[in-house]
Amino acid sequence: MRKALLFCFNLKKSAAESHRMLVKAYGDNALSETMCRNWFRRFNDDNFDLSDKKRENRPRKVEDYQLQALLDEDDTQSQKMFAKQLGVSQAAISMRLHAMGKVQKIGKWMPHELNDRQMERRHTCQILLTRQKRKSFLHRIMTGDEKWIYFQNPKRKKSWIDPAQSLTSSSKPNRFGRKTLCVWWDQEGVIYYELLKLNETVNAHGYHQQLIKLHCALREKRPHYRKRHDKLIFLHDNAPSHMSTMVQNLETLNWKMLPHPAYSPDLAPSDYHLFLSMGHALAEGHFDSYEDVRKWLDEWLPRKMRNFFGVVYTNCPKDGKNISEGKYFE
Repeated sequence: MRKALLFCFNLKKSAAESHRMLVKAYGDNALSETMCRNWFRRFNDDNFDLSDKKRENRPRKVEDYQLQALLDEDDTQSQKMFAKQLGVSQAAISMRLHAMGKVQKIGKWMPHELNDRQMERRHTCQILLTRQKRKSFLHRIMTGDEKWIYFQNPKRKKSWIDPAQSLTSSSKPNRFGRKTLCVWWDQEGVIYYELLKLNETVNAHGYHQQLIKLHCALREKRPHYRKRHDKLIFLHDNAPSHMSTMVQNLETLNWKMLPHPAYSPDLAPSDYHLFLSMGHALAEGHFDSYEDVRKWLDEWLPRKMRNFFGVVYTNCPKDGKNISEGKYFE
């Protein structure tokens, strides 16, 4: 039939006409019209070889122990990289990873390895949870923190691991070209923020001035707070500038300070909630100047709906069950 197709091709017949002729001659045993068109395509490319192409060897199978060895060596590699090393298709790697029960999780940044004493201090959270059960106070919290916004924002790598397996943590790299964002917010949204300029740092004097500006913004944007009988509760971490005598003695603010254990960004609403969302939005982002960063913030912060900020205070008591051992939780 291939020779017959070539004969028809040389007679200037179309693929459809040739197919009809084959059906008339061979009935159900004739080649399909699609196959006829494929052969005519080869003839049009001056390829008149009617023999079958040499078939490739049967696809190589990947064994679990081979893949596991590569995972043990570096579990952040992509499926494509595994496939290249084992000489198999990416589909085969995907199937084996699924069969082995592997899932992909993104690695988390960890600022500090907690020692025993620091983990003990994290039990402060249990005390606060007990207090919350006696009398709700989370709705009275205003919190704030600082975040570096880099001009270049690479993505974090994902790892192939077992569902119950913990991720390998890694410290943040030191990268140049960054600005410091200082932001304060409550369950209703952002109250005040500053983007520090070149050579500006958050020291005790600067933080003192920021809190005074925050106090003014609070009176303007949250006038109903002044009518409350209970004081506003202020939550920030124990960075040196936050714990300075100048800040601790700022009695004119009339706020209650909430204790916070050291090196615990996963317990700070800004780090674990607002900055996490901001980090996802910044992934693969590129800025050329201070003005570009400020413009991005001016557009991004107002887009966050009020329920985004309120949900953290609703979920705080639920997250408390994860801190009983005093370690970081995912």
